[in-house]
Amino acid sequence: MANYFPRSNAEQVTWLTNFSSKIAISGVSLGLTVTEISELQTNCSSLITAINTAETLKTSLKSATAAKEIAVQTNGGNIRNNVARLKTSASYNATMGQDLGVIGTSTALDFATFKAKLTVENFAGYIRLKFTKKGTDGVNIYRRKLGESTWHFLARDTKSPYDDHIVLAVANQPEHWEYRAFGVVDDNEIGIASDIVSVVFGN
Repeated sequence: MANYFPRSNAEQVTWLTNFSSKIAISGVSLGLTVTEISELQTNCSSLITAINTAETLKTSLKSATAAKEIAVQTNGGNIRNNVARLKTSASYNATMGQDLGVIGTSTALDFATFKAKLTVENFAGYIRLKFTKKGTDGVNIYRRKLGESTWHFLARDTKSPYDDHIVLAVANQPEHWEYRAFGVVDDNEIGIASDIVSVVFGN
């Protein structure tokens, strides 16, 4: 879009509201018909509705995600604690455990082929990176801006998630970041890099 069109949703709503109001005053003198002016105002109204709907759903998704994480910690934690207690019962046996689905499986960690798994979420003021250790001590996280060739070490983290708090180089100018991670065992990186995940921060 042309440079006059704002980048952020909030600024777009303000711009569209103003344009819709002012085109009704200036449109005829600029050669537009009444029908064309009405159509432009409908375009503005529809776009504003779409933006507001998207913002509402984005807020709802963040709220639902946060509620899910709390449920995992509280309800899931209680389930795990009770399963651990049940396994100490004199009546417990492997058949019961298999039936309940509470017998875990373990695989040997291959230092050469291990590939970290990384996911990314965009929040207001920070980027959240989630990972699973799968037998490692943690992960080394790297980032770079889209288009750069060099990866920069960001952090070593032993507990998911990791939140990357970013200050935009230029206010209100979104930045496109890429992330990847390596598994770490005994302070040494192992295996191969995770798939690259990317996110546009500052929208």
